[in-house]
Amino acid sequence: MAAAATDAEAAGYQGIWTFEGAHDPFLPLLLAAEHTRGVTVGTSIAVAFARNPMLLATLGWDLQAYSGGRFILGLGTQIKPHITRRYSMPWSRPAARMADLIDAVRAIWESWLTGGRLDHRGEFYQHTLMTPLFMPDPNVVAESGPPPIWLAGIGEQMTHTAGAVADGFLSHPLATDDYLREVTVPTLGLGAASRGRDAETLAVHHSAMVIVGAGPNDRVAAREAIRKQIAFYASTPAYWPILELHDRAAIGPRLREMSKQGKWIEMADVVDDELVDAVAVTVEDVESGATELRRRFDGVVDRIGFNTPYQADPAILAALGAALRG
Repeated sequence: MAAAATDAEAAGYQGIWTFEGAHDPFLPLLLAAEHTRGVTVGTSIAVAFARNPMLLATLGWDLQAYSGGRFILGLGTQIKPHITRRYSMPWSRPAARMADLIDAVRAIWESWLTGGRLDHRGEFYQHTLMTPLFMPDPNVVAESGPPPIWLAGIGEQMTHTAGAVADGFLSHPLATDDYLREVTVPTLGLGAASRGRDAETLAVHHSAMVIVGAGPNDRVAAREAIRKQIAFYASTPAYWPILELHDRAAIGPRLREMSKQGKWIEMADVVDDELVDAVAVTVEDVESGATELRRRFDGVVDRIGFNTPYQADPAILAALGAALRG
């Protein structure tokens, strides 16, 4: 992680993200923060409902202090079976629960910053005890303040919640520019308005699927890897609104049934080339690739990352990033 973070910063990346898969997302960021100086470091995402607000507040505070104000606490829900069966944690009304969780984390931080009484009494979380022994020194984040909280979402309810309570929005790689423009951004605005917030202050980050390779054969292999990834994502009902927007509503239930049968390889055959091209950008050369990314996402997102569910050449990605920044 230390070497990867150093290389990423040297290559010009402005942010480094970890995700919660087979490993904890917070621990690697300690090393990333130690070995970099200017890039932001964040979780995209940490599973919020696998933890409680006090734990998230502590992790966020400590990484913000250690990184010198460069940490972003990125949260997501996961889906019900994982929360209840993998983590053995409660699940109910995820959008409302997430709003309460974020409000609780901020209430804890406010107590630590001001030394005031902790008194969060939400529908799902109650935090009413804070003694001096457990209050960190507010001076360690005096300059930067606590970290921003970014929220991941696809459906309109969670996106609305992000607009209402989060500092930033983490879009899903399956989301197309049409979906972001027609559904995500307007819904974020409605959420912001519901709490009297300015939607323009909400940062939007998209992790765009890109097809890169040194030659045509490499790009063909990358394309098939992305086709498989799209099939995997599209088997989950939470992502079906994207399919509906692109007239592919019928393939969602079909992919879901195939996933239950363990037909993971055959699922890719259900995803047609037109859908692959709507989701992913093929990069034959970095200049044209950067032009296409700008065409799709300028004015829609504030930050963009590269999602490559295959072993992509880091030099090509770094060159694409440089062309995109230019």
